[in-house]
Amino acid sequence: MNSYYRSKGFRALINAAVFNGIGNSLFNIVFIIYASSLPFKTLAVSLASFVTYLPQILNVVIGYYADGTHHKYSAMIAARIGQFGLFMGLSVLMLGSTTFWIFIGLLAINVVSDCLGQFANGLELPYFRHLVSNNELNAAMGLEVATQTTLQMIFQGIGAVGIVWLNYHYSLFGIINAVTFLAAAGMIWLNKSIFVGIDPLLAVNQVAKELQKKPSMKDSLMMTGKLLWSYRSLVFVIGFAFLVNTVACALDGLINLAILHNHVLWLGNYGNSVALVNVCLSAGTVLGALIQHDLFAKTNFLRLNGYVCLSLVGLAASYTLSNSLMLITIVSGLSGYLIGKVNPRVSAAFIKLIPDDQLGRSMGFVNMIALAGASLGSGLFLAIANLGRDGLHTSWLIFGGASLLIALASWICDFLNRTQPAK
Repeated sequence: MNSYYRSKGFRALINAAVFNGIGNSLFNIVFIIYASSLPFKTLAVSLASFVTYLPQILNVVIGYYADGTHHKYSAMIAARIGQFGLFMGLSVLMLGSTTFWIFIGLLAINVVSDCLGQFANGLELPYFRHLVSNNELNAAMGLEVATQTTLQMIFQGIGAVGIVWLNYHYSLFGIINAVTFLAAAGMIWLNKSIFVGIDPLLAVNQVAKELQKKPSMKDSLMMTGKLLWSYRSLVFVIGFAFLVNTVACALDGLINLAILHNHVLWLGNYGNSVALVNVCLSAGTVLGALIQHDLFAKTNFLRLNGYVCLSLVGLAASYTLSNSLMLITIVSGLSGYLIGKVNPRVSAAFIKLIPDDQLGRSMGFVNMIALAGASLGSGLFLAIANLGRDGLHTSWLIFGGASLLIALASWICDFLNRTQPAK
């Protein structure tokens, strides 16, 4: 929090994230409700849940170009304005009746917009090193996570209620999202002098760097892989990120489908229940990111990762063995709390260790590996969930079993690390 008040540039990035988060949170819940209203609702909800991971899979490519961008300030502005234009187009498409192919077009717009968002995020990363001191990075990244998830928590609830008040006027939420992207660009533009002043200091703009030939995408991937491999702690992060994402990234889709097909869990309507579960998950994430001194303060990554997976087992059990929305929300909050502990530590570790001209591609490389697992797991679990009457139940059982195995693997690796003699 101190960094937010002391650093005007950091404050601008957080404020931009606020506007971006408001729009995304409103529209994400509304789009799931929109998908649930279509004739092909099970497929639509599954696709809407699945495609959110596609931009992240492409993040290594996006990060490559973000790292190689010399005028990062201008590119950040352009990316946000591009998102504004895309969502204005999306709003127009949502005015008419929706066929399957119109729905696919809406998904495509979402994917392209998210890719631009990932590009903007990659452009922002090097600025953190110049705006926040190393000893405050953990807290700063925790604040960023807490801010985003708080907004998600609040505005998903507002979106679920608001769409009912507006008589399911979906295109209006698309316009609101478009305006928030424009506002995010405005936050950066108002602090132009800070970012333009930092641009020449970035490694990509140093004369010695400019004289070097830019590596090809393939060479860049190889160099990034070798760089990350040289840090043993990051290797464990990457490996377990792949495993955890294989199960965890299917969670949203499975939750959406579970509530869609179980009216006992509906709190008045489908949207309210989805929003409530997401709010509890987000609230837990906020608390996990902000509360630094708790039982997990000194818990290492591997052990904490095991606890996260164990909480996912609890979620699977709550959906398969119970029809209690209260139990589901409590377990969701606990899972969110543990996830909130992990994410800031991972981000801070990368920012501390990786040179700023390789941050975007490094984070992109990690996301590519992690999201390879995400696409595999999400596609598998959602495909199983769409197979007949018992498909969803079977998918939850496999989800819980896989989560338990990953938790055990994480704890075993932690034990071996602690007992293995230092080399």
